[in-house]
Amino acid sequence: MSANKNSGSSMDGGGGYYCSVPEFYTGAEVFLTGGTGFMGKVLIEKLLRSCPDVGRVFVLMRCKQGKTPETRVRELTNNPLFETLKMKNPDALNKLVPIFGDCMQLRLGMSERDIDQLRNVSVVFHLAASVRFNDPLKDAILTNVLSTREIFEICKGLPALKAVVHVSTAYSNPEHKHMEERIYPPKADWKKMLECALQFDHQVLNILTDKVTNSAPNTYTFTKGLAEQICLDYQDQLPLVIFRPSVVVNTIDEPLVGWIDNLNGPSGMLLGAGTGIVRTDLLPMENRVNTIPADISIKALLLAAWQRGTKEQTLREDFLPVYNSAAEYEHSWQYKKMLDCGKANMTKLSFTRLLWVPGGSVTTWRLKYYVMVLFTHILPALLIDALCLLTGKKPFLMKIQRKVFLAQASLRYFVYNQWIFETKRFRSLRNELQGDDISTFSWHLSEEKVDQFYFDCWLGVRRYLLNDPDETLPKAIKKMNRLILIDRIVKAGFALLVLYLLWRSSIFHNLETQLVRHSR
Repeated sequence: MSANKNSGSSMDGGGGYYCSVPEFYTGAEVFLTGGTGFMGKVLIEKLLRSCPDVGRVFVLMRCKQGKTPETRVRELTNNPLFETLKMKNPDALNKLVPIFGDCMQLRLGMSERDIDQLRNVSVVFHLAASVRFNDPLKDAILTNVLSTREIFEICKGLPALKAVVHVSTAYSNPEHKHMEERIYPPKADWKKMLECALQFDHQVLNILTDKVTNSAPNTYTFTKGLAEQICLDYQDQLPLVIFRPSVVVNTIDEPLVGWIDNLNGPSGMLLGAGTGIVRTDLLPMENRVNTIPADISIKALLLAAWQRGTKEQTLREDFLPVYNSAAEYEHSWQYKKMLDCGKANMTKLSFTRLLWVPGGSVTTWRLKYYVMVLFTHILPALLIDALCLLTGKKPFLMKIQRKVFLAQASLRYFVYNQWIFETKRFRSLRNELQGDDISTFSWHLSEEKVDQFYFDCWLGVRRYLLNDPDETLPKAIKKMNRLILIDRIVKAGFALLVLYLLWRSSIFHNLETQLVRHSR
C-alpha cells in the first residue's frame, strides 16, 4: 500500500499496515480532564491542529454560573497559544464541547446526560490534578485519587474505548532515585485512603498526614503514587497507559517558541529573579532539575494513546505501559547554568515591571540564607509596604515574599535531591513513526537547542507571563540602566556611611583613650 498524504497510511517496516497518528484520531471522540490547565491547553491545541479530522473533544470544566458553554470555550482558547490554529483552521474550535463537572466529586460531578454524551469516546486523557505540594491531605486525595477512580469507572461504560492515558508525575515515587518505567510497590492502600478522605474532615486527616504519607515529601507525590496503584487495579479492565512527565516547562518549538502560562518550576524562579523580588535561595548550584518542554511531552502523550490503541491493542488484558516523559541527564537544567543564563539575559531581555535591579546570591548555608532573607526580602518588603500605606496604596510586597518563602520551602526536597529517569520506552515512541508523522510528532534535543532554550524561556516569561510586548524592550532596558545607576549610588552611599561610622567610632575611641590617660 502506498503512502497516503491525507491519512499517512503505509506498510510498516515488517510489511504490516501502518496506521498514522492523524488516521488513528480521525473521527475519534476524545474526553479529557484538566483541559483548562497548562498541559491541557497544549494538548487541545496540538490535537486540533495536527489531527484536523478528530471528532468531538469533550473537556471537563468546572461550572461557572452565568457563563454559557460557548463562553467557557472562548475563555479556554482566548490565548496566544491558539492563534496559529485560529489562522489555519478556525472551524476546529467548534469541536470543543465543554462538560461541566468537578474532579473532587463522585462521578466527576457530571450529570447522567453529560455522561451519556461520552458513549462514543474512544480516547481519554486524564490530566486533572492538584499540583500544589502543600494541599491538605483530604483535598489532595479527592483531586488526585478520587478523580482517577471515578474516570476509570466511567470509562468502563464506553464501548468504543481504545486508550486511556493517566497523566501521573515522574516524582510519584521520589524515594527511588533511579526511576524506572514500571509500577512501584504501594506506600498505602488507595481504597482505605480514599475511604478516609470521604468519611473524615480536614482536621482529622491533617493530624494523620505525617503518619500515613510515610516517606513522601508532600501530599502531591503521595497521592499521585496512590493513583498509579488504581491504574494497576484497573489494568485488566481498561486499555490503560501511565504517562509520567518530569517538570514541564515552556514550549520549545510549537506552536509558539517559549510559551508558558503558569509560575510552576523554573518559570516562577525566572520571573521572581528577573523582577528583582527574589534575591536569595537555598540552592546547590551543581544540582540539576529534570525539565521537559511542554510541546515534546504533549507529542509523546498523543503518541502513547496512539500506540496503545493500535499496536498494543491486542496485547494481554493486564498490559500496562509506563512512560517517563523526562529529558536525558545531559539535557537537564543545571542550576548554575540557569542562573548564569539569567544574569546574561537580564539586560538584554529586561522586564518593564522591575521592582529593583535583579541580583543577589544563593547559598547552601542555612544561617546565611535566613540572614539574606531578612535583609533582602523581608526588610525591603516592610519598607515598600509602609511607603504604600503612606501614599494611600495597597501594600503587596510582604504578601508576595511570604509566598516566595513558602514556595522555596516546598521545593527544597526536589532541589536538594537528584533523580535519574529511565526513558527507553518514552524515546521509543518517536522511533515508531513513519512518513509525515516524523515531522509532525517526533522531537530531537541537541546541546545547541537546549542552550537556545534557556534564552527562549526567559523571553517566554516576558511575553506570556508578564505580557510584555517585544516593542517595550528599549523602554525596559532604559529603565534597567537607570535602576543599575541608582543601585550603584545607593550601594556606594551605604558603603560610605559604614566607613564614616567606623571612622567616627575610631575617633571617639581615640578620644576616650586620651581622656583616660589624661585622667591618670
